[in-house]
Amino acid sequence: MIVTTSQLASYDQVKEMILERGVMGDGIGTHVTASFAAGFVAAVTSNPIDVIKTRVMNMNVEPGAAAPYSGALNCAVKTVRAEGVMALYKGFIPTISRQGPFTVVLFVTLEQVRKLLKDL
Repeated sequence: MIVTTSQLASYDQVKEMILERGVMGDGIGTHVTASFAAGFVAAVTSNPIDVIKTRVMNMNVEPGAAAPYSGALNCAVKTVRAEGVMALYKGFIPTISRQGPFTVVLFVTLEQVRKLLKDL
């Protein structure tokens, strides 16, 4: 949900800014640029949630002992206190490497389908 929301909002916003400022015309270059920006925003917003989710899912709970984390918020607080805020961005390069190209293909395809349907 966070990935999709951030992709959709940031794609339209970046595309609108590019067109309003006259940086590029409404074409493939604009769509690729706005798409990659949307993928970057999606990675920035979703990576901390993915890190926390992964840590909670992979925590090792010994029988009779307290769990390392009582929940997602507790995991986030403990992670930031122990390792700093940037710990929430571990794995960012793989995330952007996956989301960037996917988002570009998604939105460039969407724009081409829009153009095709508009011409009908």
